Amino acid sequence: MMADTPLPIYLPYPRFLLKMEISQTAKLLYSLLLDRSTLSQKNKWQDDKGRIYIIYPIAEIAEILDKGSTTIKGALGELDTAGLLERERGGFSAPNRLYVKVPRMPQVQFSDQLIAGKPTLIEPENRLTDSRKSDLMTAGKPSPNQTTINNLTENQTMGASGEPPAAFGRYQNIFLSEAEYAELKEDYPDRLERFIEELSQYIAATGKDYRNHAAAVRMWADRDRKGAAKQGIPDYSFKEGESL
Repeated sequence: MMADTPLPIYLPYPRFLLKMEISQTAKLLYSLLLDRSTLSQKNKWQDDKGRIYIIYPIAEIAEILDKGSTTIKGALGELDTAGLLERERGGFSAPNRLYVKVPRMPQVQFSDQLIAGKPTLIEPENRLTDSRKSDLMTAGKPSPNQTTINNLTENQTMGASGEPPAAFGRYQNIFLSEAEYAELKEDYPDRLERFIEELSQYIAATGKDYRNHAAAVRMWADRDRKGAAKQGIPDYSFKEGESL
């Protein structure tokens, strides 16, 4: 690389991401969304409050990052929980809007950062800026979903296949890797979403959690099967020589 060598096209990767407890996919996704936000700035895509928003289909993001749609949805949930993203539904036939949040950083000269060799970090009192104020942000406490993520076991944070999990369920407290979800979907194609929702509500209501959520879903499915048997389903089995 020479003094006049032009740089290739690149994504902005903020230094504060290095210290955040989110997956590498979520960090890369934030960089991609931040880059797209600069395009919205130039095109003046603003809402009535003056906030810049972007429209980015999940399928397009998945193709660019070479990830599955389930993984991208999980990464979006991580950014949402971490306070780096706000999603707004667009209503019937209208695309959803994504609002990328930028932390309020202390003013530091670029040359000072190079001399010190230290990245600019988010201090506890410097929370993410937004048009809405939150008690959780003011107090510097993580949201319930973030607390759940922080308390996951190693098996849950990486998944059985070694890949980061995605959050499922109404309360985003069921964590499954893409491989685990695909296997469960194959085993329970018509009932998986119901099992996930019921288990999500149970965990949120009772505070109970499981070391492996894929195994918990299977246990939930087994209980559902046994419950159906107790409801008096006729027994049509017969012995040889008998007629029905």
